[in-house]
Amino acid sequence: MIEKRGDVTSWNILLVEDDLDFANILKIRLSKERNPSLAITISPSLERALDSLRINHYDLILLDLMLPDSSGIETFSKIKAEARHKPVVIITGLDNDQVAIDAVRRGAEDYLVKSDISSRFLTRIIHHAIDRHRIKEKLASVTGRLRETSLRLEKMALMDPLTELFNRRGLQQALTRELQLMLREGHGLLALLLDIDNFKHINDSLGHPVGDMLLKEIAKKIKEVVRESDHVARIGGDEFMLLLPKTSHGEGIHLAERIRMTIADTVIYVSDRDTLQITASIGLTPVSSNVTSVDELLAIANPLLRQSKQKGKNCISLDEEEVSCPDAKISTYAEQLSAVLRRGTDFFALKQPILNLTDLSVIGYEFLSRLNNGSIVMPNDFFRVAREQNMLTLVDHYCFRSCVSASAPLAPELYRHINLFPATIVDISPDEVVEKLSVSCPAKSYCLEISEQQILGDPSHLIDPVETFKRSGVSIAIDDVGFGNTCLENLILLEPDVIKLDKRYIRGIARDAQIEKTLRRVLKIAEDLDAEVIAEGIESREDLDTLRGLGVKYGQGFYLGAPA
Repeated sequence: MIEKRGDVTSWNILLVEDDLDFANILKIRLSKERNPSLAITISPSLERALDSLRINHYDLILLDLMLPDSSGIETFSKIKAEARHKPVVIITGLDNDQVAIDAVRRGAEDYLVKSDISSRFLTRIIHHAIDRHRIKEKLASVTGRLRETSLRLEKMALMDPLTELFNRRGLQQALTRELQLMLREGHGLLALLLDIDNFKHINDSLGHPVGDMLLKEIAKKIKEVVRESDHVARIGGDEFMLLLPKTSHGEGIHLAERIRMTIADTVIYVSDRDTLQITASIGLTPVSSNVTSVDELLAIANPLLRQSKQKGKNCISLDEEEVSCPDAKISTYAEQLSAVLRRGTDFFALKQPILNLTDLSVIGYEFLSRLNNGSIVMPNDFFRVAREQNMLTLVDHYCFRSCVSASAPLAPELYRHINLFPATIVDISPDEVVEKLSVSCPAKSYCLEISEQQILGDPSHLIDPVETFKRSGVSIAIDDVGFGNTCLENLILLEPDVIKLDKRYIRGIARDAQIEKTLRRVLKIAEDLDAEVIAEGIESREDLDTLRGLGVKYGQGFYLGAPA
């Protein structure tokens, strides 16, 4: 801290030196300096120096690395940790020259060899060190502001300013990410192209302000209907495109119909007396792995949109091939699945580690079902077929059995996480489930995961079986937890032992302040429910560090360990 004493400026210097004769001589020499004057405080040990730094302000630290209670680079590290924003100049003997150089590489401003120190030389070094440190701090501040501005501009470059949806560039980034996930995880991806009917006429007759108000209202309505994992973009004047990850053909049709009906039911108030009702035409298509750009996707979806316009507008058109093709595929899959169920031997389970994020020790594993029917079939595929063929509970039972079997060799102290559909929990006796779990190890070693996204409507029918599981020692986890109000109601009603955060919210959390803010809310609810929290989908060191900082204790993801 710079203090003014009359017209004389003073710099406070901390001299950390155990050779008191040398220190006092240095203090006397430096005390003669003026403009600025140098006020010297001597600390003969690291401990006393750290104590002094905690209660006093210094403009610079002169540090001998060889002290009675510390030596070498460790001395510098401890001083720098306490005085992070203060310049440090190393004082060293010739024998410690290399260590001093290492300290400079780690952030020290300079170093001096004791035998070469003179008052004038040392004063000049102090001046330069303080000035250089202040310049570095200013540069860091400017760089930080520039980085914030750059991030803000980058975000703006991805957003449509009118609707605050993605623009074409933002949609392209989302498409690239979802295609990578689709290839890696095997889930489906649909694209929905929407165009407002008669928009040009509205714009021409009522004016662009009304048109802009209409676009903003439509954007708002779409965002209210879609899931948090879906990507919504305005890609043209009145054209919107949606990417729907992990969405089956039937689910896509259902969502498209909800959007169409929501828009048709929307009343736009043009004035106090005048209202406007609008409709939209929609084209819906699956996204293949061969598609790489928004332009390619538009080339596929635009003909479907034109079909909707030609049919009279306010309707949905599908790719005719994809309408008929899935039926054939479903039939084939159903036959294969029936054969698998008859054999009962082709389901197997992989396990993914769940880690304590503090020390990265393994606390348990989640067991994930797969189907080997000549090639590896992912759950999204065979469960979709099972649901449409009314075999969901039966298939889930076989998956459950394979996961229990795979979990048997684990040490008893490790948790075994196994998924069950809500429908399965209702259809099968909880006592029967507990009995199957307890064959190879105690029930308390297991945690049953129920996907929050599969809890449809009122979850009160799950309360009794959940309580039965808990009484038997089996833990309950609510999986795939998002941040919506519905999910929070489910959490409060079912009172789970574990809350598993949906990986779609965890990926990239270090770069999304809004998600981080919302996550804090979920963590508070978990604390109120006395539930442990596991973050899924940790895929980078940044995400791991952010979750640690937020107090999340447990996690899993490809960064910590892939299913094997």
